[in-house]
Amino acid sequence: MSKKQWLVVIVLGVLDCLVFGCLIGTMVFAPRFMASTPTPAPTFFPTPTATLEPTYTPTSTFTPAPTPTFRPTPTLRPTYTPLAFPTSTPTPIPEVELLENGSFDQIYSERVPGWEVAAEVNWQPGDPFDPATSYGAPYFKRADDPVRYINGATLQIESAHQYVKFRVILYQTVELAAGTRVQFAAKAGGFSSPGGIIIRIGIDPRGRPACQGGLWSEDMVIDQNRGVVALRSPAATVGAEGRVTVCLFAEPQYAVVSKAAYFDDAELLILPTD
Repeated sequence: MSKKQWLVVIVLGVLDCLVFGCLIGTMVFAPRFMASTPTPAPTFFPTPTATLEPTYTPTSTFTPAPTPTFRPTPTLRPTYTPLAFPTSTPTPIPEVELLENGSFDQIYSERVPGWEVAAEVNWQPGDPFDPATSYGAPYFKRADDPVRYINGATLQIESAHQYVKFRVILYQTVELAAGTRVQFAAKAGGFSSPGGIIIRIGIDPRGRPACQGGLWSEDMVIDQNRGVVALRSPAATVGAEGRVTVCLFAEPQYAVVSKAAYFDDAELLILPTD
């Protein structure tokens, strides 16, 4: 090979080495160069906006809101209302003023201890006799028939003479403060064949004997079939005299052989003031 050829070969080899070195350098430094070089922000040019022709917007008309349809209201079952029962106001219990021998534990034939006797006596044996208007002396004793007992010892009033009526008032006067409200109470029974016994009880707020001008219960006719009855006088207010009289009255309807009145549990009640 001639020198000229060798020279060409050498020059080509040098050029090959340079090219090869440039390639290697480019491959090594190109990433670093791209990373350090800022990417220029793209510049946008506004696109001209087309001007649209105005469109016609119709005026909105008012559309009323639809009326809602309500569901039917359920009908409730009626609630139970309990019946209202009136409450009773308890009646005040009156105080009891003890009467002397009010239970009739002591009885004598012509008198009853603690009680005064006012009897109409217009007939004596041997006098002209009228069964309707003749009255003999009363006779007092304890009831001798257990069937006639009211509460243990019971006062029995009868006539001292057969076929003669009696009309009698037993009374007792009690001292009480003026203005005190009082009422007289007693229990009674009767026996008569035929007919019945007229009985009543009374009270005199002025304390007069035998309840003269006093207040009386209505007459009641009782017999052995009526049983025991409870009697009450009208209520009264003790007067300025400061005393009150309580009375028991008995009279047979007819002048028959067997006739008697029975009394027991005589009480003077002190009523509450208004």
